[in-house]
Order: sequence, then C-alpha cells, then structure tokens
Amino acid sequence: MVSDQQLLRCLALLMLLVEIGAQEGTAAKPEHQAAPLALQGNSWCAITPYPQQNEAAEFIASPPRQVELEEPATSQQSKAGWWIGSTGGIIWGRAREIVFDNSGVQNQNDYLSELLWDLKHTPLFGIKSDWRGKRANHLRMELSFAIPNMPVGEMEDYDWFYTDRDWSHWSLSRVRLRWGFILDVSYEEVLASSGFFKLKLGLGYHMDWWGWKDKIEDSLYSSFVRRINRKIPDKFSSVLKDGFRDRADVLSRGINGINYFAMYHAPLLTVRGSFEWDVIALSVLGRVGPVLGIGKDHHLLRTEFGPDGVFFYDIVFGGPWVDTSLEIEFKITHRFLLSFRGEYAWLNETRGFSIMVPTNEKPASAGRKKGGLAFRRVGVNVFALWKLGQ
Repeated sequence: MVSDQQLLRCLALLMLLVEIGAQEGTAAKPEHQAAPLALQGNSWCAITPYPQQNEAAEFIASPPRQVELEEPATSQQSKAGWWIGSTGGIIWGRAREIVFDNSGVQNQNDYLSELLWDLKHTPLFGIKSDWRGKRANHLRMELSFAIPNMPVGEMEDYDWFYTDRDWSHWSLSRVRLRWGFILDVSYEEVLASSGFFKLKLGLGYHMDWWGWKDKIEDSLYSSFVRRINRKIPDKFSSVLKDGFRDRADVLSRGINGINYFAMYHAPLLTVRGSFEWDVIALSVLGRVGPVLGIGKDHHLLRTEFGPDGVFFYDIVFGGPWVDTSLEIEFKITHRFLLSFRGEYAWLNETRGFSIMVPTNEKPASAGRKKGGLAFRRVGVNVFALWKLGQ
C-alpha cells in the first residue's frame, strides 16, 4: 500500500516537473505542440516524454504544405515539334497513254492507240518534314525521287486500225527513267477522339511526275493500205490487200523511238484513323480528289511530220485520284522515330484534249476528248525522323 507520506512526495515532485516543463516549453517548443503524457507505475511517478512524442507534435503543429506533382508528358506532347528525316522505298506501277477514236466509227473499245509504260522495282529516296502540334494536328511535307537512267521495265504500244478485231499494230521496248518525283503536302486536324483512337480530317496536294525513254526490242504490224478519205479505224479488207499482223520486225531494234512524260496534280481531301500509344502508332489514310494530268509524247520516228518527228500533248481534268496507305510508327527515343508504310495509288482513265505539234512548218492540231491518261502504283517505304530543338 502507498502511504500518505509517499503520495504527498509524488504530488510535490509532479508539480515541480510541470512547472519546469512549462518554462522550457515556452522557450523551445512550437506554439501548437502538445504536452507529453504522464506515465504512472505502481511504485514510481516520474514523467518522461518519448522522442516520438516530439516528432508527432512537430508534424501536427506545422501547417499543411502544398505538394506539387509534375504531370508526366503525354505521348502526343512528347512528339510535338518539328521532325525531319530521310525516306527510302520501292514501287511498282504503270502509266497509260491513250489516243481515243472520236471519228464516230463504231469500234470495240474506242481506242486508236494505247501505250503502257512500266515502273517495275523502282527504288525511291527522299526527305520528309513533319510539324506535330500538341493537339495532334499535323503538317506533313514529303519529296521522293527516283534515280535517273534506271531500267524500269517495258513499254508496249498498241494500235487499232480495224473495227472488227483486236489490235493490229504492236511494238515492245525496254525503258529507262529520265526522272521520277513524288511530292506530298498535307495538313490534318483531329475531328474526333476516344481514348487512344483519333479521327483526323485534312486537305492536301499531291504530284506524281515520271519521264521515260525507250529502246525498241520487237514489233508486229499489219499491212494497212491507206487511201484518200479512208477513216481509221476501218473494216478489214482483203480486196485492198490489207493484212492482219503479217509484218514482223518492222521497226529497227535498239533505237530510241519514243520519249514520254506524265505529270499528275491532285488537290485531295484526306481522312485518317489512328491508334496512338506511347511508343507505337498505327494509322490508315484515305485520300481522294480531282486530277489535272499533263502528258508529253515525242515520236522520234514519225518523220512524215518533220525531221524530229512529232509531239503529242495530252491535257486532262477529272479523275478521280484515289490513294490509301497503312503506316506503323515506332518511337525509339524521345527524339527519334522509325516508321514503315505500304501504299496504293490509282488514277481512273480520264479523257481530255490532245494537241499534235509537227516539227515541220505545218500547223498544230487539237482534238477534244481525244487524249487520255491513267495511272496506278503500289509501294513500300521506310522513314527515319529526328526531332529538332528541345
């Protein structure tokens, strides 16, 4: 049992400790620090504050602090800015140059002549520049070019002189490129988005420009007897000693018979659907628009029109031009992108004006809806892009 004398001693000691603690707390402790709690035992009454009590009191007394967390940059924000790089790829395609029959004579396909110019295994190189906004808006500029004088396949030239059968004249040539360019400029804005998916709408301009030269390899003609006022195409006539595919090797082999270029200009409406994650983006693009097509054909062997042959100019407008592509992009680092693209382009057969310009002193002549152009190609490309600035 605790005696009354011991109890009084403990109370006196307690009062003394409280007085000393109050004096020290006024000088050293924060304003809101809580007083330490007393511990009591059965045989002693000393009060000793814990170190943890001081730490807790300092935390409670200190005012709340604003903790600012830096928001991580999104994938689009990290890609925003100017990107520039190199491109490489290969294409396969064919350009068609057509002369239509507008004489009124009924024919199988309305063709007087058709020339098919190959683009086989044609390598392309170029540069690409992208401006990417923080809202995922996008300005793209791309120029690709082919290597001049590269062999790119064949050219076949067909003529229809008879109305009741297939082609009557044919020649085959090996062809090389004089030049080749593809130019694209487009701007896209986000129309709708949901999660990682974005639907973009834009406007663009596209140009394909190709030039060829041939060397004749083979030919097969028909004996067509010309006479005054005879229309072409015409019925086959054995009375006039017309023949059908009876003259082989008419043209000398190994000589340059025709030089040709075709240029296609197209303002385009673009629609792109894309999934854009942190390091990978997958997009599908579709574009469509009208075409202004210009073709120039130089027949060097048609010396009946002058010493340098004759020029044919075709000017068409219409189309449409349609192309589509599938692209996958990899973000290698925050400053380097690598992407792969497969694409297909097609120009519908389009009729227009044809102008014939002899190289002698005879005047030029023009025919409405007499000339025509068509084109298609497929290709694969790889792009390496570096980000400029910070």
